[in-house]
Amino acid sequence: MLTIICGEDTISSRNYFISLKKNYSGKGFEIRDIKFNEIVEITRWLADSPSLFSQKKIFFTERLNKYIRKENQKLTDGLQKIEKMKDVELVDWEEISRWELKQKKIGLVKEFKPSQTIFKLLDSLYPGNRISFVSMLDKLAKDLDENFIFLMLVKYVRNLILVKDGANPPSMQSWQVYKLKSQAKYWKIENLVNFYEALFKIEVGIKTSSNPFSIKESIDILACHFL
Repeated sequence: MLTIICGEDTISSRNYFISLKKNYSGKGFEIRDIKFNEIVEITRWLADSPSLFSQKKIFFTERLNKYIRKENQKLTDGLQKIEKMKDVELVDWEEISRWELKQKKIGLVKEFKPSQTIFKLLDSLYPGNRISFVSMLDKLAKDLDENFIFLMLVKYVRNLILVKDGANPPSMQSWQVYKLKSQAKYWKIENLVNFYEALFKIEVGIKTSSNPFSIKESIDILACHFL
């Protein structure tokens, strides 16, 4: 059995992935973390040592999607075999949305989608719209994790830079690209790049605990400067 945990709400999907490990451990399962190149070995382990799988055991792995490609057919074949096995459980965590999965028809997919309100906030990110953006951010921060809001903002600004520079973000649908291009028209490319660099500095400050402001306060300051 194969379960894929994914979604743009990476904070929630990651928390679920971690909680799943704890729950299985609490039920007496042996938790085994494996790398992508060990996936194909699971079927061999089962053939060589059937008694090994009579114990309560569950495999956890991460980011298999980036290793799935035509020249690595063994991995896809291995996942297809595991999907059909009732005595083997493999859980994979992906830091992407469901439509970015290269093998959408393999395994049970549990997707964590962001609240629609976060997209309204991102849609309001353009010069001259500071009051609306900050007001929406204030309301959103009461219900959503600040880290999640920040990650979505970083990803969105990066995509705005790509379309402003004439490139299409990878694995993005045509209507999403059109929407981004429409919003990017409000921005000068240099301001977008400066905004993105400022977000990067905030991220560094978060990781090093050198930022005296909270994530939301930092975003407020950027909004006052760029919007």
